[in-house]
Amino acid sequence: MKRRLKTWLGTLLYASGVYRPLFRGRAVVVAFHRVRDDLPGNPVTCTTREFREYCVFFRKYFRVVSLAELFRRLDAGEDVSRCLAITFDDGYTDNLEVVAPELQRLGLPACFFVATDYIGTARVPWWDEEYGVKTRWLTWEQVRALHSAGFEVGGHTCNHVDLGLVSGQEARAEIEGSRQRLQQELGTPVRFFSYPYGRRHQMLPENVAHVRAAGFDACFSAYGGSIRPGDDRFALLRTPVTPWHRSPGQLGYELAIQQRSSAPSAPPTHSPTAAVRAVAPPGPASEESPAIR
Repeated sequence: MKRRLKTWLGTLLYASGVYRPLFRGRAVVVAFHRVRDDLPGNPVTCTTREFREYCVFFRKYFRVVSLAELFRRLDAGEDVSRCLAITFDDGYTDNLEVVAPELQRLGLPACFFVATDYIGTARVPWWDEEYGVKTRWLTWEQVRALHSAGFEVGGHTCNHVDLGLVSGQEARAEIEGSRQRLQQELGTPVRFFSYPYGRRHQMLPENVAHVRAAGFDACFSAYGGSIRPGDDRFALLRTPVTPWHRSPGQLGYELAIQQRSSAPSAPPTHSPTAAVRAVAPPGPASEESPAIR
């Protein structure tokens, strides 16, 4: 279905209130990466105006909650219908300079998942190198500033490794090391983890076990879907927001019709290796949409 038609249908669904029963008993988590105005069309970036429009849409039609509040409701057996949590992956400087002020202006919570060994460095990841982008990472002082402002901070491995390719002791060190470093820097328990890249095949079962053993309470994929009571908390579904989405209406339509819940990770079809880089950028489109690359 063409994106323009999805935008029209989504706008109609929400304006009429018809969307409400479609979210009965289910919550959604959305994933962003970077908000910059100088990178139009970049696969992991949206503009300030676009992000603001999404946030206004979320606040108008959903109950925007923190991850902690979402899990409190799930644990208490409370209704999670139309709950929506906002998350960001990787740890870019704009998360503090642009995103946090926009969220604060609208009174919206969010969780920022950071790749700990990128923080405070000049490292350029492959997805920025290919587009000639100068990456700007948060410093640890800025990560602490996000936390002090009331935002949640979560783990995203140390080096943004593909956990469908990396396994064994290296994967364990990436997962456990990210939580330990965050707790050291923030002085507080870190509860949540998100899988880099986040497609189903990038969540090896043995690495899911490492995430659980590291002490995280829950972790998230990034290939679309909903969260319902009883879902596997170590394979929770998130919907990435990418340039594939041309408007909040289109995103809203896709959120309304997706019905998947979490399921066990698919077994790998290749031999794990730390040297092979992933085949998609860190914010892949949903499996129903065209590949970003």
